[in-house]
Formats: sequence, structure tokens, C-alpha cells
Amino acid sequence: MILAIETATDVCGVALVQNQNVIAQRVLLEKYIHSEKLLPMIDEVLRDASLSAKQLDAIAVSIGPGSFTGLRIGLSTAKGLALSLGIPVIAVPTLDALAYAFFRTKEWASAAVVCPMIDAKRNEAFFCFYKIDAAGVSRQSEYAIALKSKIVEMAPPSVMFVGDGAKQIEASREFGTSREFNPSIVCSAESVGLVAESAGVKLSPEELSRLEPLYLREFIATQSGGDRAISPHRASILEEQRPGLNHRSG
Repeated sequence: MILAIETATDVCGVALVQNQNVIAQRVLLEKYIHSEKLLPMIDEVLRDASLSAKQLDAIAVSIGPGSFTGLRIGLSTAKGLALSLGIPVIAVPTLDALAYAFFRTKEWASAAVVCPMIDAKRNEAFFCFYKIDAAGVSRQSEYAIALKSKIVEMAPPSVMFVGDGAKQIEASREFGTSREFNPSIVCSAESVGLVAESAGVKLSPEELSRLEPLYLREFIATQSGGDRAISPHRASILEEQRPGLNHRSG
């Protein structure tokens, strides 16, 4: 049984996942409530499933990119629970979970590529490109941050943009009909848990002690055109353990 935590965006979510089934979940979409609501929501999902924390096998946490404060709250909670219970943590990149959330909707038939976009303010978004087909989802690019308009311009044909970062540009048709937007697909704890169960790696205590959120803004490598991608320093722990989402449905 995996307890999954999502706090990378305005969504505050908790879910229990086992054998690719969502046993229980709680979701709140409201700013600035993560520190107040997260622990009570964990208690609620455990109560809904008639479980105690001692019955958990692992904690999955959305590791970013996303909100600086939200990520710190989620990761510190995951670490605290894991250490107290003596169980491992599975770190799931938030963009991976968001791509998989779209895959689970079964609405991807017309989109060969999905691009999750998480609002990063300043007209920017965190993003990544994923190949999507009946077999599953596989990551095709680095986790990065760029102007929203530039992300749309650089995207391949037949792409679907999902997540709250796509909301501001959804109505614009200047980029052509081969680009579609679905900002209603947002981050969720259940997707974090499902990705963790099928493709995640349990971090050792030493790796967990060094684990920090994927911020992208703090540790960036400036490239031509002003684009920024995750730096090797920040990516090292995650990339050593799991090179990115490569979930194939079974």
C-alpha cells in the first residue's frame, strides 16, 4: 500500500494506491492551505480505508517542479512519515504524474504527444514532452522552464497541452489546430501513486537524506534563447534512480 502526496501546485491531494487501484483519496484545490490541511487529509484517507499508518509500504511524493512552498511541505511531510514508520519514499516528478493523468483519461487518441504545463508565473511554465500511445507514456525531453508562448511554438505536431500552465493560452488559436489544450487535467495524488507503484524506485535512507525538490528556477543552466533546463546537480539523485517516466500499461 502506497500513500501518495501531491502539493506541487494549488492542488493539495492525498491518495492510497495498491495494485494500480485507488483505494481512497482526498483533494482540495485552494491556495495556501497545504500546511494546514495535508496531515488531516492523510488521517482521513487512512480512516476511509480502515488502515493504520503502520500498514503502509511506502510514501510517494510529487517532487516538482512546482510551488516552492508546496514542494517543501510535501517533501518534509513524506520524509517525516517515512522516517517515523521506517518505510521508503518514492519521488515522482510532477510532470510525469501529470502526463500519466492525461493518459488515464483515454482522451489521447488524437494526440501523439502530451505536454504537461505547470504555471511558473512571469508568463512561464514548467514543461516536458511525452510520447503517448495505447501502450503508455514515455518521456521525450528534459524537465524545463520557458515562456508559455515559446513552449507552444517549439512543440511537435499533434500535441495536447494539459495542466494549469495551459490555461492562459487555451483560447488562442494562433498556433494552429494541431495543438490542443486541456487545462482541466491537473496534478493529482492518485497519479503520483500509480506512477510510483509501476515505475518508481524506493530511495535508500542516504538518498532520501539528500533529496530536494525539483525547483528548476534555483538551479538552472542558461541556454540559447533563454530556455532553462534542470541542472545536473539537482537531477542527480532522481536520474540515478529513474531516468524519467516510461510507463507502459499492463
